[in-house]
Amino acid sequence: MTASCTYAPGHRLDLAGTVGALSRGRGDPTTARDARGLWRTAATPEGPGTLLLAGRDGVVAATAWGPGADWLIAGVPELLGSTDSPETFVPGHPLLRDAALRRVGMRTPRCRLVFEMTMAAVLEQKVTGREARRSWREIVRRFGTPAPGPAPAGMRVAPPATVVRRIPS
Repeated sequence: MTASCTYAPGHRLDLAGTVGALSRGRGDPTTARDARGLWRTAATPEGPGTLLLAGRDGVVAATAWGPGADWLIAGVPELLGSTDSPETFVPGHPLLRDAALRRVGMRTPRCRLVFEMTMAAVLEQKVTGREARRSWREIVRRFGTPAPGPAPAGMRVAPPATVVRRIPS
């Protein structure tokens, strides 16, 4: 299955900064970047999916593949920060004010993948950052599934909770 849409946020958007915040370091098999755009895989409630985001002239073209394609496309506006309200963010610390001024187009993404984000965050709380990223890569490579569609080589979909709970500790 393939689905697509275009999204025009109506404000400046730092696509790489916004979606890149969800990556688990270099070598994360669930994210990639190439000449076509930014790639992301997901174990959606509908099944695995791969999403390609390509921004040009203030518009993002999104294409998704796999059983989770429609679910991924439906979430593109939220993934790109449509529910974020940067105008209400009033940083009190000078470093935060400076960062907010430098990253005007960065939005807070909402990926709607609670288990995937929680699993990665738990790994990051248990060990050092480098070890957590290595563990994430290993779990996804061993227990995940190949990315649907024409994804870059080596991309995989993180395993869903039903698979992770069967992994011996």
